[in-house]
Amino acid sequence: MASFRLRTNDDQVVEISEEALRQSITLRTVVEGTDMEDDSMEIPLGEVDGDTAKKIVEWCEHHKKNPAPEPEVLESGPRPSPPPIDMPRWDRQFLHKDKLSIPEMAKLITAAKDLEITWLYKYCCKRIFMDYIKDRPVDELKAMFEPRASFVQD
Repeated sequence: MASFRLRTNDDQVVEISEEALRQSITLRTVVEGTDMEDDSMEIPLGEVDGDTAKKIVEWCEHHKKNPAPEPEVLESGPRPSPPPIDMPRWDRQFLHKDKLSIPEMAKLITAAKDLEITWLYKYCCKRIFMDYIKDRPVDELKAMFEPRASFVQD
């Protein structure tokens, strides 16, 4: 089984197995049509730093036996409400607020969105809501997330 090297924006290289790489729609698309036996293939990750890439690889390696996600088809018109997301225990622990700061979670959710790692993105969103947003007053949320500018003009 082939593995690939991911180059981060801080010039770190992180290895990921072919099986785990398939959890990312973007990375899977990049390697399609290439010589899958070429272990020297290096994929640039754009704005993803080394620590975030390591977390992504850890998540993907854990989920490599799961079915590879498919791109979501956006349809026009009203959509039904999405079903509730039941997050597995391992993912709850992996994304626990005691293990990731808000800036680290922001980097992880941005990278998951950019690399189209569907379930990691959904789990990050749920974790942010459950740990930081649910049942908190607006003033507390403003202080926690430190908005840089007012969105409402006076």
